[in-house]
Amino acid sequence: MSNAIVHDTLRFERILRQPPQVVFAAYADIDQRVIWSAPSAEEIVVFESHDFVVGGVDHFICGLRDSPGFAGTTRYEYIVDDEVIVFDERLVTTAGDLLAMSLVTWAITPADGGGGVLTITDQVTSAAGDGPIDGSRHGYTAMLDQLDAHLSKLG
Repeated sequence: MSNAIVHDTLRFERILRQPPQVVFAAYADIDQRVIWSAPSAEEIVVFESHDFVVGGVDHFICGLRDSPGFAGTTRYEYIVDDEVIVFDERLVTTAGDLLAMSLVTWAITPADGGGGVLTITDQVTSAAGDGPIDGSRHGYTAMLDQLDAHLSKLG
């Protein structure tokens, strides 16, 4: 089923020990995001440019550490400090072939006990069958584990 258009809405929720402003800062601060954004030690995300403002764009490459095979852009559409980030993302092969496009919302709300609840909704359209959607599902699940570990080190 390659080259078929496939749609899905993926939703992830994680209760974190840190308050919303710390979770938000871990995304907004590119130095922190580089630490936790790759789903595993075998993978890498390299930001070629970063502009975390409404209308701003991040350019990145990602994939296996030895041979990243993907490139992408993230365009920020709506940001409310410490509460919500909405962006659209485009993922292509390094040869420029479109794989997927997403509209993604990060909503961060206070949790009982002083922590935060992070809810990520990824409305993804794949131009390459189920693979990119399965990749998003795996990637966000693993990335949330990495984010949680990173935030735990902050105290």
